[in-house]
Amino acid sequence: MFVGREAELRRLAAAQAGTPAAVLVVGEAGIGKSRLVREFVSGIDALVAEGGADPGGAAYAPFVPVLRRLVREHGVGLVPGGGRGGLARLLPELGEATELPGLGRARLFEEVLLLVERAAERRPVVLVLEDLHWADQASRDLLVFLLRNLMRPGVLVIGTSREPLRLPAAEVIRVPPLGREEVARMLSCDGEGVELGSRVAAGRARWSVAELDSIVARSEGNPLFVEALADAGAGAPTPASLRELLLAGADRLGPLSLDVLRIAAVAGRRTPHEVLAAVAGLDELALDEALRPIVGARLLLVDGDGYAFRHALIRDAVYDDLLPGERRRLHARCAEAWPELAADHWYAAGDRRRAFDAAWQAGRWERVLELWDDAHTRGRDHAWVLEQAARDALCVGDAERAEELATRALEEVDDPLRAAHLLELRVAVRDLLGEGGLGDLREAVRLAPRQARLIGSLATVLAWNGQDTEARAHAEEALTLGDARAMVTLAALTALDGDLAAASSLYAEFRSAAPDDDSLLMSYASEADVLEAAGEHVRAESVAREGMSRARRLGMARTRGAHLAANLAEPLVSLGRWQEAREVIRAALALDPAPIHRAWILMVLGTVAVWEGALAEADGVVRLARPLMRGRSRGYDSCLEPDLLECRLAVAQADPERAARVVDHVLTEHDLRQSRRYAWPLLVLAARAGRVREAPAGIATTGPVQEAYRATFEAERGGSWAAAVACWRTVGQPHALGQALVRAAEQDRAGARELLREAAAIAASLGAEPLRREVEAAAATLRVDLTGDLHLSARELEVLGLVAQGLSNRQIAERLFISARTSGVHVSNILAKLGATSRVEAAALARRAGLI
Repeated sequence: MFVGREAELRRLAAAQAGTPAAVLVVGEAGIGKSRLVREFVSGIDALVAEGGADPGGAAYAPFVPVLRRLVREHGVGLVPGGGRGGLARLLPELGEATELPGLGRARLFEEVLLLVERAAERRPVVLVLEDLHWADQASRDLLVFLLRNLMRPGVLVIGTSREPLRLPAAEVIRVPPLGREEVARMLSCDGEGVELGSRVAAGRARWSVAELDSIVARSEGNPLFVEALADAGAGAPTPASLRELLLAGADRLGPLSLDVLRIAAVAGRRTPHEVLAAVAGLDELALDEALRPIVGARLLLVDGDGYAFRHALIRDAVYDDLLPGERRRLHARCAEAWPELAADHWYAAGDRRRAFDAAWQAGRWERVLELWDDAHTRGRDHAWVLEQAARDALCVGDAERAEELATRALEEVDDPLRAAHLLELRVAVRDLLGEGGLGDLREAVRLAPRQARLIGSLATVLAWNGQDTEARAHAEEALTLGDARAMVTLAALTALDGDLAAASSLYAEFRSAAPDDDSLLMSYASEADVLEAAGEHVRAESVAREGMSRARRLGMARTRGAHLAANLAEPLVSLGRWQEAREVIRAALALDPAPIHRAWILMVLGTVAVWEGALAEADGVVRLARPLMRGRSRGYDSCLEPDLLECRLAVAQADPERAARVVDHVLTEHDLRQSRRYAWPLLVLAARAGRVREAPAGIATTGPVQEAYRATFEAERGGSWAAAVACWRTVGQPHALGQALVRAAEQDRAGARELLREAAAIAASLGAEPLRREVEAAAATLRVDLTGDLHLSARELEVLGLVAQGLSNRQIAERLFISARTSGVHVSNILAKLGATSRVEAAALARRAGLI
């Protein structure tokens, strides 16, 4: 009988009303967590999908019945590709899973999320995950991913656990013990021992006050123990153990019913009806007669088309009461009746050979390795099993275990082609660990010199490491041999050589016939990256947005979409649209992206924070990102990016020792000739810190951005800041321009006022507090008054009139037949000359002064 828990039921109802939501129901064994959840879901209009964890269960085991229920209800058509990219790893009935080295786990998580959200569009969904204290790490990771990323209404996740768990955004409901009145209601009396008319489990219709008090005291308000004590009889001697207490109801069962109960205990937490019938060897009528008293005593509960123990402790007590020989025999019978779990049952039965065969049949490769024995594995390929187990470990996110298994497999193979593919697998694993894979890929290509995919992968990593000539040769060879993905590497190299038009044609050609979704999205990321590096910020923004849109349509918004978010945020920062960039970053980080993608997103966030003057935030970003970007797995640019951010932070903090320490590390530990994007920015900071006077020979200078950084480096060494200003005007990065304007003012006292007024306007429009302070400090040193009005040119007056009408820079450009960049420069100059901090303020000042 369900009693009490009104407050807890109200909280569950409130959570359902505010979906998406998650609730973790916490309490000791037997306190009624599952009973509370069952009571709640029995009274709601929703699709309820239930699963649970067992000690030592397989990866993702709690989710398998949940996902199977959703697929059976709505069909796998809810997921792009029919679930072959990820869900098929858990639901074999969907077909063979697509191999995506390094992305199997990410795609699985993405498809689970899509399935849940799209099912909720058709009908509200409640996911119930029992006994999460036993859940494996992979299941917990998937649960955390879901809770962080569920955005659409209609999804309620309810978990139960004996102990609190760290789950994002989950409300915790602690189930307290029952009070005396609630225990009395369970026993169908009014608290004074008065009969209320219904029978209790022991057949009693009345309990005395003394008996009630005894049960309350001995059970301590635990509903499971209340029922067990009632079954045993309140006046019975205190059982010698909890096991005896829990088995009190079972002791009154007939022999046939007791046999069935024991079979259920051996079978598992939930047993399908057909499995129970097959193991028991009973016809339907006989099985029903055996089950009826078990269900009547509430030892087993009817659960869909099967039966589940009312509580795991009851199952444990029944199982522990079996003799060793009984357990082995029943496990063997369960293995024969239930092929899906045959490996575990044969293992428990002590039949290692049959357990091995069943595990092999089910693809349980870790269990196969555990059972490996030369006596019954002749003719089997141990290295192949190690490889399959490594791929499984990679899928569940255990990169360390995957690396160990792949390395062991490599030690056992003699065939060059197999060794080459194992090296490729280890590269994917080590990439997740932040370790370089160039050596492994070189060896793989040496062993298998005609494998197009291997050659293409080597070309990509060589390009990441700045080894362009060799990268191009391998990419062209891979393309000739049939690896279409090599075209993306060729396009990136072409762009870095300065031919953006030819590069864009190659990207477009590849996307017209991309071999798979992941490669398609990677091409967008690559193109956005090279456009940003070339100073084509507007085009980079456009490509990144198109890629993110494709990622959403393909169901990969939270994997490759998060990667593309970094490619979008970066040009927004360059263009001075920092708040837009922060919104993109916030949304991307909320998606729980892969470590390397999270690091790239954090790098952009850290840059914004430094330039805004949020130095504590930037310092936190550096600490978060550095562990994610260890090693050189993505080449020199990826390796140097955190150094650049930390050096910028040190300069903003006015911490010359920290800046010098980072610069010295870069100059001694890295070869800047292999970095296309960050060599010149780092050299600029090194010159400012006084750590370098000459640039190392061989540093590439491709495109206007690198030309601007080189001009800035020359200015730091005593050259012309006016030249640096001219370069930055061409690039169109307002913050870099503002910094150069301040330094140019120090060289040009005659033009200092106008230069500093422009820099002040830039600082105000960006919200760049450090730049504002630099302007004010320079103005004070040069004794420049920034408050007076300056003369506006005829063109500036024309632009000012359009600003006052509310036109954007692009609209002004269209009206005056000039470029948007020129329009932006005019607006910046106007704001500086008027001393205005916004377009609205400029228009107001102009009206008051009679300028418009």
